[in-house]
Amino acid sequence: MKSEEGLFISQEPEILALNWFAGIVAMDKAISESVNRRLKSSLGISFAQARVVACLAGQQFMTQVQLARRLHLDMGTLSRIIPRLIDAGVVTRFRHPNDCRCWCVRLTQSGVAMVAEITAFLGATDNKLISPLTEDEADIFVALLKRLLVNATVHDATDVSTVARTDSL
Repeated sequence: MKSEEGLFISQEPEILALNWFAGIVAMDKAISESVNRRLKSSLGISFAQARVVACLAGQQFMTQVQLARRLHLDMGTLSRIIPRLIDAGVVTRFRHPNDCRCWCVRLTQSGVAMVAEITAFLGATDNKLISPLTEDEADIFVALLKRLLVNATVHDATDVSTVARTDSL
């Protein structure tokens, strides 16, 4: 088989795995960039910032460590997001009432109001992205994604690299 560039492509399982994996990564990047542009133009925040706002919805407050864990972010990434949300008037940060070592974050009134806008925006985005599929196809697609996500959390990257190394020897 030849690629678009005219190069021969191997049909080895490793290459096929890279192709579907690369496809998922490319799709994620394209969707993320599109959502980022549209969120910034309509709400003035990035997708990463919207995730923080959505995570804080309905919470009295969360520590930054809790927030980072729930969103699967490292503290460095979160520490760059929080000041931007503070500057935008969406969240406030304060010391934990019972542990002065911890920083806590909570939504401001404008942050609480933004939750509904973010939810509506992401719902419309989901509908638009999945619109080429029939209802049955969409259900199957979502079910398959859930299975892949569960599998990814059960088998971390070290498991995969170990298998890859032993298979190639």
